[in-house]
Amino acid sequence: MEANFFRFLAAELGHMLVGRRIDKVFGPAPGVWTLTIQSTGTSLHVLFRPAKTAGHLFLSSVKPANPKDAPAMAMWFRKRLRNRKIIGWVMDWPNLRLALELTPRNDPPGGRYLILDVREGMRLADELDPGFDTQPDWPALEDALHDPDIWREYPHISPPLRRALAELDEKAAHRLYIEVASATSNTFHISGGDQSPQPPLAWKSDPDDESFDSAMDAASAFGQRTLFPRMEMEEDRPEQTRLKRERKKLKRNLARLDEEESRLRALADEKIKAEALQAELYRLKESHSLETVDLVHPVHGPVTVPLNPHLTPVENMTLYFKRTAKAERGFPHIRRRRKELLAQLENLEEGTLPNLHAPKKGNTATHGEPMSNDPAPLPRRYKGLAVTLFRSSDGFTLVRGKNKRANHDMLSRAASPFDYWFHVADGPSSHIILKRDHPAQEVPERTLVEAAMLCGIKSYRKDDGKADVMYALVKDVRKVKGFAHGQVAVDKKLGTLRVDLDPSIESTLA
Repeated sequence: MEANFFRFLAAELGHMLVGRRIDKVFGPAPGVWTLTIQSTGTSLHVLFRPAKTAGHLFLSSVKPANPKDAPAMAMWFRKRLRNRKIIGWVMDWPNLRLALELTPRNDPPGGRYLILDVREGMRLADELDPGFDTQPDWPALEDALHDPDIWREYPHISPPLRRALAELDEKAAHRLYIEVASATSNTFHISGGDQSPQPPLAWKSDPDDESFDSAMDAASAFGQRTLFPRMEMEEDRPEQTRLKRERKKLKRNLARLDEEESRLRALADEKIKAEALQAELYRLKESHSLETVDLVHPVHGPVTVPLNPHLTPVENMTLYFKRTAKAERGFPHIRRRRKELLAQLENLEEGTLPNLHAPKKGNTATHGEPMSNDPAPLPRRYKGLAVTLFRSSDGFTLVRGKNKRANHDMLSRAASPFDYWFHVADGPSSHIILKRDHPAQEVPERTLVEAAMLCGIKSYRKDDGKADVMYALVKDVRKVKGFAHGQVAVDKKLGTLRVDLDPSIESTLA
């Protein structure tokens, strides 16, 4: 995170959080923290991921999915932070640190300050370092431009700021430098679009940059587009590691199989030598200690045949025929083994690991990047679900339950809070989950309609020409104690779609 942008972000966050209480602390992924803040109306979560370069600190109305067992450090922080009120804040913005002052907690001792250090992590402290909130000096613009190591003494003269200044003429560079130093920026910018967003800045680096009126809005947009997909990847990393290892092993075995087939083909080619010896054996019967002999094969013409001088011509011929027969016996095994290895490799490419109880081909549920047709590994939380996978025309993953149990489990195991959930209105139907990469991702109307059609053709309206299908955010769909499997309560609907029911949509999107 760029230091001058953090200056604005920390100030906005500090002002907004003062007077609120910390409800809970979660660890949704390694190195990621969620602080749930008490608020009326919309849920409020501070998401924090420290990193040496592109760390995250932003507000989100969506709480990331948490592991079944809370990490030990999450429980440690939760005991020391829960229900503590934020009564003040101090920032050391050049070093990317924000300290939140909390009400006292003695049992267990909790420290006076919660320090969010974007580079180092989250910690509690009784006192702040001397000069924590000291405002830094600003060197001359010429020094900022021409000294490549100036950031060591002045960390707020960041590489992004130096690059931006270097691209401007002298007058514009002075204007930007004064604006940044005096903290008078009123717009914040993200470059790279949705596909490869770059960390937000307090100045425009490209004419196509996306602009925001507040640093918190810019940080939230960047965080939603990058941290949520990253957490999905972190969840699947053990599976991806094993997939990579198994794929490498299979390709190595295929390479060895190629070598063995080449060796057998070389043996099979010796049949020509055996046949040449057989054709002219009558004139070699009395020959001894020959190392080579020039012969004429009835089909292939002249051929030089190497011989073992310790064997008779008949024995050499027999040896060549034995080698040929061995090769011919080996080819069927080579073909069978190659077929097995290629089938295993195909399963791996579809995300199915060997010796795991994964759904069969065509019924697996994978989460891939929109607008990509590449197969993706099967996330751990999908395993064992009776679901069918589809890909929309716009590249979004659609997961449909096959039975009541699957419909019940999909919400907690196969869905993120910001995914979309579909169900036919006023009657029983399958459940559809439309996977999104992050809470702010836009879903084209065509994909919404396709998801609704897949839902409608597996419902009580399947024999009708049309059906009304409602959809909502997964976070607004609740499983209620006492309800049968598949029955849920919907707190808030996003809308209802009336769609044509065309069964061919299944084969189109399969």
